[in-house]
Amino acid sequence: MIAPQLTEKERQAVAQLRQAAAHLLTPRYDTDFNLLRWAQAYNYHMSEATSWLLRHLKFRRFYDLDVIIDTVQDDPVLSKYFPLGLVGPAGKNNSLLVVECAGRIDLEGILKVVQLNSFLEQRFKFQERMLDCINEVEMTTGRQSSVFYILDLDGLKMDSTLLGIVTGPYRVLWAIVYTNYPEWISNMYIVNAPSYMSMLWRAISPFIPERTRAKVSIYSAKVDWKAAVREMTTAECVPVHWGGTLLDSNGDTMCRDRLNIPTERIPKQFYWKPDALSPAIADLDIVVIAPGSSALQTYVVPKKKPTYFLLNQYADRAYSIAIYYSSKETAMTDSAQMDEWFPEFERPAMPTVDCIRVKVPGPGVIKIKFSNQQAWFRSLSIHYRVLFVDKDNRPVGCEHRGAA
Repeated sequence: MIAPQLTEKERQAVAQLRQAAAHLLTPRYDTDFNLLRWAQAYNYHMSEATSWLLRHLKFRRFYDLDVIIDTVQDDPVLSKYFPLGLVGPAGKNNSLLVVECAGRIDLEGILKVVQLNSFLEQRFKFQERMLDCINEVEMTTGRQSSVFYILDLDGLKMDSTLLGIVTGPYRVLWAIVYTNYPEWISNMYIVNAPSYMSMLWRAISPFIPERTRAKVSIYSAKVDWKAAVREMTTAECVPVHWGGTLLDSNGDTMCRDRLNIPTERIPKQFYWKPDALSPAIADLDIVVIAPGSSALQTYVVPKKKPTYFLLNQYADRAYSIAIYYSSKETAMTDSAQMDEWFPEFERPAMPTVDCIRVKVPGPGVIKIKFSNQQAWFRSLSIHYRVLFVDKDNRPVGCEHRGAA
């Protein structure tokens, strides 16, 4: 292991973040470069960087990200139809190469297959695997590492659903990833961009931070984007299909031994269907939230152990959710005693009913906040169900103390 090569400014930023987050940091995540990325992402505005770091560490705690690689199994449908490929070292700039064949992905089909929480778990698992590789490079070289990302749009077809998907669920999902893994991309090359890419970019770019937008380069199929890729990489590290000289053991120019390449639409037999853990929309409770408002649901956590919190939710427009926990029943009337167990973030509208199932920290009080803060004029109906269950998903009962 080589000591991190940091400037004095960087060392001070890392020390400040480490001190502020000491109560949430785990040994696995606590590296100088992992902390430095937060300072860089917010241009060394340390109060903002600290706030977002703490938020992420609560996400890590909720999803148990330190061990997610070992505890969450790969989803066979997502692995085949929505693959993300970590090729390996890029050969230059201490970076790794990731390829996503987004143009070949059945985006509409994916939304009809996955539940949001399952998708997030799979994506977080990929991010943690990639973070492990980045950290390994950093420990070996003493220099910060990141990812050179090729987003290949070859095969993307314009239809009536594309703009809504890109500006809705796809945008929100990317935002969730990037706010939890800042500065992991050094450069993103969008290649084989279609003629209508300018329309898509105008629609999504306002939602992308300026620092991130500066890392994106867009190339149509008519330009020699492979030459641009070669400037950022070493040829033997890049599959032939994307401008390098790398072949897999079968002589495949796309290196399918390490990259899954989608080739077909998702069969409808894989589409989500209601079940005991995720019932139909009609079987859920409803809360109607006025524009710019929120609704708070309060529950007393059963004292039986182990107890799992199971939340189903659905809405036809984007909304936000946060979950708070306290071991003290006095928190029923004093929210200041509550801990932000699940930090608030925007959730996209999905055609499936979501299912979050997680072990509760212990007896006490849980409050769920649904928000419609981004709306100016329209009320929002959120369909939801809350259960407390044992390890075999048998209800153990709970006390609902009403809404506020």
